[in-house]
Amino acid sequence: MSEWVKGLEDFIRSGVNANHRRMVVLVGSSDDAVAESAVEVVKLFLGVTGMSNGIYLYQPEYGDARRRLRVFTDGMGNVKFKPMPFKDTKLLLGQTLDYAVVDLFNDLKPNDIGRVGSVVKGGGIYVLLMPPVDKWLKVITKFQLKLITPPHKPEEVRQYLKSRFWESLMRGEGISVYDVDESKFIKPPQSINIQEVSQAQLNIPSIKGKAIEVYKLAKTQDQINVISMLEGIVNEKGKVNAVIIADRGRGKSAAVGLAVSLIGHRLKRRRGVARIAVTAESPDNAGTLMEFARRGFEELGYDVEVSRTGDSIVSLLTRGIYVDYYKPYPLLSLQRPIDLVVVDEAAMMPLPILYGIHNKFTRVIYSTTIHGYEGAGRGFSVRFLKYLKGRRGIRVLEYEMTEPIRYARDDPIEKWLFKTFLLDAEPARIDEGDLKLINEGKIKYIAPSIDELFLKNEETLRQFFGIYVQAHYRNEPDDLGMMMDAPHHTVRALTLENGKVVVSIELAEEGGLDDETINTMVLGFKPPGNIIPDRMVKYWKIPEFAKLRGWRIVRIATHPELQDKGLGSTALSMLENEAKVRGLDWIGVGFGVNAQLLRFWVKNGYLPIHISPERNPVSGEYSVLMIKPISDAAKNAVYYANREFRIRLLSSLSGPYVGLEPDVALMLLTSDEPVAQLNELNLTRGQLNRLIAYAWGPMTYENTVDALIELFKAYFMRITRVGFRIPEIMERGIIAKVFQSKTWSAAARELGVKPTVLMLGLRAISRILLVYFYGNGFNIPIYMIQPSKRQKQAY
Repeated sequence: MSEWVKGLEDFIRSGVNANHRRMVVLVGSSDDAVAESAVEVVKLFLGVTGMSNGIYLYQPEYGDARRRLRVFTDGMGNVKFKPMPFKDTKLLLGQTLDYAVVDLFNDLKPNDIGRVGSVVKGGGIYVLLMPPVDKWLKVITKFQLKLITPPHKPEEVRQYLKSRFWESLMRGEGISVYDVDESKFIKPPQSINIQEVSQAQLNIPSIKGKAIEVYKLAKTQDQINVISMLEGIVNEKGKVNAVIIADRGRGKSAAVGLAVSLIGHRLKRRRGVARIAVTAESPDNAGTLMEFARRGFEELGYDVEVSRTGDSIVSLLTRGIYVDYYKPYPLLSLQRPIDLVVVDEAAMMPLPILYGIHNKFTRVIYSTTIHGYEGAGRGFSVRFLKYLKGRRGIRVLEYEMTEPIRYARDDPIEKWLFKTFLLDAEPARIDEGDLKLINEGKIKYIAPSIDELFLKNEETLRQFFGIYVQAHYRNEPDDLGMMMDAPHHTVRALTLENGKVVVSIELAEEGGLDDETINTMVLGFKPPGNIIPDRMVKYWKIPEFAKLRGWRIVRIATHPELQDKGLGSTALSMLENEAKVRGLDWIGVGFGVNAQLLRFWVKNGYLPIHISPERNPVSGEYSVLMIKPISDAAKNAVYYANREFRIRLLSSLSGPYVGLEPDVALMLLTSDEPVAQLNELNLTRGQLNRLIAYAWGPMTYENTVDALIELFKAYFMRITRVGFRIPEIMERGIIAKVFQSKTWSAAARELGVKPTVLMLGLRAISRILLVYFYGNGFNIPIYMIQPSKRQKQAY
């Protein structure tokens, strides 16, 4: 064994004694030498600790990666380990390892590092394999290749992610770096002054029967406390919600899963049956919860029938206890009775879904990661708890888990991981002085230097990204990597005069494409990125739009304590001014549409040009693309696309968009300028006669639907936010009844009125619109306007 490797022995032992992880980084240009050095480090670790459960992560499509694995395998001899492609790191979630060798020669994908960074237990070790940093910074990794979008070239890819990663290794505690080429430590192993830890005695509640065996599966006191609190839900009367929050690696999902088994057991004994629904963004996200629910049932003596989709458990059935996984949006339309709903990784879901679950079900458990790989953010727990506690007639239980399950507190590798990828980033603290600056308008719009922001100004970066973490975005480490290295991504911000970031904006440059690329788009090719030009070419056949340049707003978020103060609109206005100065043609945005969010974009003059034909199965939202044109060329294209969009939407409200909320549909049909002329009302003489007979006489709605559709289409093609408008309640009623073909009672229910009010209102509006479009240019024959018996009674 080499002398330099022996120098790591105390370094490794200190990690074992503290129940912390350690990391050894091997840097070199020779595949064989780096792999052989990794063998020596791992063998020393095995000899010191006796631990042996390890993996080797690599990119198998690269020949040099396969060679390094082969050299490592040969060197390990009879010692078993598991080679694993990076693409399979999702399978690591929920596992516990003793060591991990991570080959970073070909790739540095932040999500992969985030996943593997939490699965090695205390006393374990990470071994990273890397080329010399000067060479590494010239290589385009697999992750970076996917960041290149036309018209950008590989040489335009930035290298800030690798630079930040390397600097973090050099600064992080518990990390040693060895140069294999020079046979010397770049960063020698250093001792960390942390007291040795002993296994804490767990305090399990005094309970009888097999339930005690479920508690014995817990690894920390936090887990026991959560199980005990949640088990008590069975005894609660009325509406009760529980919120469990934790950093990643605290055993949150396992504790909730064990609690589910106990709750199911108690309900079964009390009622004879228990129905529990588990929801998460995907079955994978709920995998740990379902697995520990299964273990809990088995400890309670149940034979469990398990159903899976792929490797994920989607159903547990045992003697009258049903635990089933549901996608979030379909759960809201579930008709069967449910005793308990468990929402795993709740902060990854849109707020309308969470509100819908809260309103529909009596007992709900929300669990979520506040930091770590899922990057949910403490803002979720703060805002959602505030919402829950503001509701009447509900008991709210809450618990924050802080104790790591695989290693001791203050683990240096966890600290390094969180700091490197900003997993624990928080926005600036806001005080009275800051509110005064906002009220006085002392705000600055900044276009930060990417180099300064990501490599030198750590505090501003943490504030900037912390706003995203606390906003209701699903944040992943890959998002940070894209922001840092993608040549078409850039950032903007609003700050106070004191430098505090209050609005964060991430932008993607799109368009500016050449004729060859555009010709392939016309034939169906979808260039990477360029989402908005793609839709304009594909759906509205405007190939020249792809030559125009614009910014797509990837994310915009306001500091959670400063929302509803107009800061978002101020930021957009300043962004639009900059776009004009830069000679850009448009600014666009895409998002899952809901009324509150759509209202913001419509208010700021953005026009819809596309809506997805299907709802997102998780959020239940349709995706919408909106554009604010700047140049005259963009205005012509966008106004045309918006006109076509309105025609398409109006004609599809009884089809794919039959479930679209009428207030959302109404906003999508509203802009600052009409998209049709006043005379664009194509009624046949027969349709006009039937409309007159319906508006002033006895003709029934059912016999006039075709003419009403044409009349109201013409109206919705002309409405603007400040022009002639009928009452909004009737606009929504027309959408629900006429265009979505809902029953009178269903449409009236949407408006909160009686069906007769809607019936009479439609006739009255028909009269108004006929006069609006035709003036006094038509006669009303007397035989058409004899009131029916029902009308006489109604009036």
